[in-house]
Parts: sequence; structure tokens; C-alpha cells
Amino acid sequence: MKGDNLKGHFIRRRIKSGTVFSIIGVLLMLATVAMIYFWETSGREKYLYKEVVVLNQNVEENTQVTPEMLDLAKINPANFIEGAVVKKQDVNGKYSIQFLAKNSQICLAYFKDSAEEVIKEDFYIFNIPTDWIITFPNSLRSGDIIYFYPVKIEVKKEEQGKTIDNIDNLKITDKSSLLESEVAYLKDSGNREVVDTEENGQKPRYDASANISSIEIITNYEDVSRLQALADSGYKFIILYKAGKG
Repeated sequence: MKGDNLKGHFIRRRIKSGTVFSIIGVLLMLATVAMIYFWETSGREKYLYKEVVVLNQNVEENTQVTPEMLDLAKINPANFIEGAVVKKQDVNGKYSIQFLAKNSQICLAYFKDSAEEVIKEDFYIFNIPTDWIITFPNSLRSGDIIYFYPVKIEVKKEEQGKTIDNIDNLKITDKSSLLESEVAYLKDSGNREVVDTEENGQKPRYDASANISSIEIITNYEDVSRLQALADSGYKFIILYKAGKG
């Protein structure tokens, strides 16, 4: 009898232990599922993501930014754009230099401090053909006053009448030939406006947001005609500038 009781006791203990381990296993599975659910729904965002400023509406070019246009979104820092704005006050009151889509991240290079001046009557925006330009300063910025210095390029000829393909002489016209205009836009190869980044305490003009690919100026029909006539006569232009209001 004692042996049967002892055997029954061990069986009951084994069943009890098995039940406990089963319960523990179920609890661990539930805890794992709960942790996965928490991580995927809020944990990842809470512990890994950081806030970045985004637009809650489409913003047209030359639009002043107000706090109502801005939201904060938490995303993976690896997906931040270069120079992403993380504080609303950094762009509040600034003006967009291009169209900006809803829910897009923004950086300071997309904005300027003031609205473009209204172009006077009989004045237009003109994109200077790149083959008209010999050189221009890389520090050129929107709002600068530029001067077109016409340069006549003469090509030396060999005795046999063949033309040498290099510049032999530059004859620069007198100062009265200078044309003056204001820069409206500077664009890079992606048609984005080139502006100062002014990061890391650098002074203005020390670091641009991109390389300048095209120059758009505010001018009138008469001056465009003069530039065209000079270009047709074999002149190209060295561009000089005086710093503008910005």
C-alpha cells in the first residue's frame, strides 16, 4: 500500500509541475506577444524615433510660413533629410523659395527671410544663357546687383588659314558698356534655388546650398536686346556684383 501511495504522490507532483510549466509557458507567450505589439505600435516610436518638423499642407512658392502650417512628426533619424528642421521657430515667419508638398520634411535652404520684391512694370525675369557667360562669382546670391562686362574673344589664325581652337586675346570694352541688373533667382542643376546655408556659425556667402547652374535676372526688353546684340557680335560676359539687400 505504501508503494502505491508513493507512486501516486509522484504522479500527482508530476502532473502539478507540468501544469505549472504549461501555465508559465502560456504566460511567457502572452508576454512576448504583448511586448511585440507594444514595440510595433508605440515602443519603437517612443524609444528610437525623433521629432522633425513637417508641413501639414501644400505651400506655394513665396508663401510666409505660420505656426498653423507646421506639425511635428516622429520618424527614424536615418530618414531625416540633410539639415532637417526640428524646431518650428526656426522657420516660422520665413518665406518659401519653392513649392513644398504636404507632409514633407523641410530644411532652412528651402526658405528666405523676406518676400520677393514686386517686379516693376515693364520689367521681366530673364534666364541668362550659360554660353553667354565666361565667369561669375560663386558667392553670388539672390538680390545682388550684377554688372555684365562684355568681353570680345578673338581667335588667332594660322598662316594656312586654319583656326586655332583656343583663346588668343581678350579685348575688354570700356566701363560705359557695363549693363546693370538685379539677380532674381539662382538655380542649381535640379532647378532648386541656391541660398546660404549659414550653418556652424559661418558667415553669409561662405557656404551655398548647391552649385549655381543658372542665373535669372530682373531686366527690361531694352537691356535684353542689348545683351543679345553683343552676344550675336561675338561677345561673352564676365559678371561682377555688388551685395544686395539680403
